[in-house]
Formats: sequence, C-alpha cells, structure tokens
Amino acid sequence: MTEPDLPGPARADLRAARPGRPAGTTSSAPPAGRTGREPDDPGTAGRLWPDDHGTLPAPARRALARLVRGPYLAAENDPDTWRALLTNEDVVRERLADQYLDLVVDADAQVAFVRDVPAPDAPRVVREVALTFLDTALLLHLRGLLLDSPDGRVAISRDEAADHLGAYRRRGGASPMDFSRQLDATWARLVESGMLEPLGGDRAAVSPVLRTVFGADQVAALSTEYARLAKES
Repeated sequence: MTEPDLPGPARADLRAARPGRPAGTTSSAPPAGRTGREPDDPGTAGRLWPDDHGTLPAPARRALARLVRGPYLAAENDPDTWRALLTNEDVVRERLADQYLDLVVDADAQVAFVRDVPAPDAPRVVREVALTFLDTALLLHLRGLLLDSPDGRVAISRDEAADHLGAYRRRGGASPMDFSRQLDATWARLVESGMLEPLGGDRAAVSPVLRTVFGADQVAALSTEYARLAKES
C-alpha cells in the first residue's frame, strides 16, 4: 500500500510516532551539567556514585532519564516518577532545553513527553518513525476513540483494528494474506512505539499520549483525506 498525497506539514507531524525517543539514545542516563539551580530536596541531593558530577537529586534524575528514554511518562504507570517530574518541572525543562528538547505535559491525561524544540536552526534530536498508510489510518482511528471515551481509556483488539482498516484494503490492491501481514506489521510498530500497550492475547490499550502528541490541524487534514480515500475504496 502507498501513502496518500498529503500536505507536507501534516505528514511530518504524524511521522513523530515515538515522542521522547532521541536519535541514537542507548542509555537512560541523562547528561551531566550544572544550571546553578537545584530543587528544594536536600535530603536526596548529592553524589549518587563516586564520580558523579550531577547536581539533581535522584527523583529528578529519574524523571529526566525516563523522558529521554521515552516514549513518554504516564502517571498511571509510574506515579513516583510522575510526582518527581511535577516537583522538579522547572529544572527538568532546563536540562532538556540544553539538549534541544521541549517538555510537553498534559495534566488532564497525566502524561508527559519530549519533542524537538521549534527552532529553525536546532538539530533534530527525537528519532522519527516513518508511518505507512495503514499505520496512519489506525492512529487516526485510535485517537478518535480516545477522545470520545468518557474516562479516557480505550482498548482494541487486532480483529477490531482489521475491521476498521478493511475499508482501505482494496485501495492498495492487497490480497487478504498481504493485508494480514501489513496489519501485523502496523500492530507491531504501534506497540513498539508505545502507542499501543499490550494487555494480553490480541488486545492492547491505547496510549493516552495520543490525545496530545499530534496537532489538531494536521489531524483534521489527515482525517478528511483518509475519509475520502475510504469512501473511494
């Protein structure tokens, strides 16, 4: 299947399906550095290992490391680190800015992630994940389900995803076997990027970060185009 001819900005936004996963990151340890400011937590401040040159207390470092490791930090999954982020948010933002990263905190969904700073001359740090036609179609569907959910919780099965994406199968001319393989690849990519969280069997929970990570204008443009394509199919 090929991707539709979509506007450049819209496609670029949805390529960043793995927020907070900087390119080439192999360690969760944040880089050392001094800002001249420390959070009010003298009980945990100080060296954490013999050659430690950092200045942040352990909880703030864990929050920083979790954000850098990505793909996102959720209060539901890691309440202690979430509280550490809120307590030390200003200094964590400073340390991330030193790495050309911007912190996004969604207080309603209780999730946070990092993205590249919106500066024209800044290097691209967050690793992008290129999305296929089916990837994008499923993400748009999942985001809609999440926004319509009264409690912000959505789970979906692979068969339910297949039912939704079946409208696009004929557009690519794929055989049932080819479509099944493409769906398997889409499912695996969204799990690996953190957009889907396995629940066991063929079911997965939709990550709450989908509420925030994509811009409303780009989503609206993509949704209109995909609705047209589905109707044509």
